[in-house]
Amino acid sequence: MFENYYKSIIALFLFSSVGHAYATTLQEAVNAASTYDAGINAARFSKEAGNEKFDQGVAGLLPSIGVESSYTKQDQPHASYGAEVKRHSYGLNITQPLFDMSRIAALKQGMVIADMADVEFYAAQQKLIVDVSDAFFQVLYQREVLQATRAASQAFGKQLGQAKAALRLGDSTRTDVDEAQANYDAASAKEIANRNDLEVANGLYQRLTGLSADEIRPINSSCVSSNIPTDLKVVMDEAVKNNLDVRTAQFQLKKADTDVLAATSAHLPVVSLQGSYGGNWSRGEGENALDEVFGTTSKTRNTMVGINVSMPIFQGGGQLSQSREALYRREQAKNNLQDTQRKVKQDARSAYLGITNGLALLRAQQKAAISAKNKVNSTQYGHELGLRTIVDELTAQQNYYESLRAISEARFKYLTSILELSHVSGRLNYEQLSEFNCSDYSKDTGNKQKMDEL
Repeated sequence: MFENYYKSIIALFLFSSVGHAYATTLQEAVNAASTYDAGINAARFSKEAGNEKFDQGVAGLLPSIGVESSYTKQDQPHASYGAEVKRHSYGLNITQPLFDMSRIAALKQGMVIADMADVEFYAAQQKLIVDVSDAFFQVLYQREVLQATRAASQAFGKQLGQAKAALRLGDSTRTDVDEAQANYDAASAKEIANRNDLEVANGLYQRLTGLSADEIRPINSSCVSSNIPTDLKVVMDEAVKNNLDVRTAQFQLKKADTDVLAATSAHLPVVSLQGSYGGNWSRGEGENALDEVFGTTSKTRNTMVGINVSMPIFQGGGQLSQSREALYRREQAKNNLQDTQRKVKQDARSAYLGITNGLALLRAQQKAAISAKNKVNSTQYGHELGLRTIVDELTAQQNYYESLRAISEARFKYLTSILELSHVSGRLNYEQLSEFNCSDYSKDTGNKQKMDEL
């Protein structure tokens, strides 16, 4: 009775084609989020701020030049001479570090922090892609689940009406009506829950991108390529080499090394070249011979060039404690790096298996849906012959609609695993998302024809 109806539904879920009513692809959604999302904008400014650390480190090795000047006026009302004295001075000072390990350590720290800021920004970009993709896929998943639930609700509603009509004619029992009513009520409740889940997914997507989830374009997973090596060890090695969390941990270890250098520099001498040039001039009010004798009026010029050396001897043991702390922090960074590498290997393995096994699971779920549809048809036919009850028919239909939900879940887990592997391997980027713009109508049409032949 519902054979053509079932075929159309299963074709929709087995091969999700791109409809003309939708406009936004995954790539376009990520592009919109890159300017709309406040988190990525904050990460962008954090990167710019971190890059300034390099310039600050270089500045510490360059000469320091300063100019100073002063003017004073002194009144001596009871003095017999020079009752008012005016003094002027000016000076030009230059200091050039010759040996200062703390400044060298600051330069190395600035270089590491600047590089780490770049990596952290790239990590934020990849996280944004993952977050938007998850929200994008979740909308599509919840949309398909709601479609299946609505179809089930409609089918159970029709069966309920038929059971009630058969009961009035004496061809059915009250048990059949109650069973059909229970299935219809359960499907209606699921539809309400699924509609709520879809609204939540739509809200998350809109928060990240500023776009309407109604415009999301479905993805034809049958023409999305995973492009992964066949050797799992190669995948794991690539992940350890390029993963951004690993690179961040490596930079943190380098920074710990520079912290050790900075702490060690506190025990070393500091040598700097200093030079200055300046002049002083003073003049008393009402010049007379006494001014020349007692120096109320004078003019001087001075030039100074020298080398300054300072050597710390003892500062209460604080510097020794800081040195030990820096060494402990370096050991901590080493272990963090090792832990991150191990975690990345495991994540790469999980994502790899999610692709390989996920594709097999998707194909198995598709076959299971076809078998479930055939069982529905057979059970309906058996019911018409009196070999099956309406309970058997309703159970077969429940299993069929559950298989549709399982197809959607398997498909989007498979797509998520593709992105997750790229993310773990550190090669996830905007250009890769073009693979998810798949809109091969010819494949969808051919597949639908095959389904109609079943």
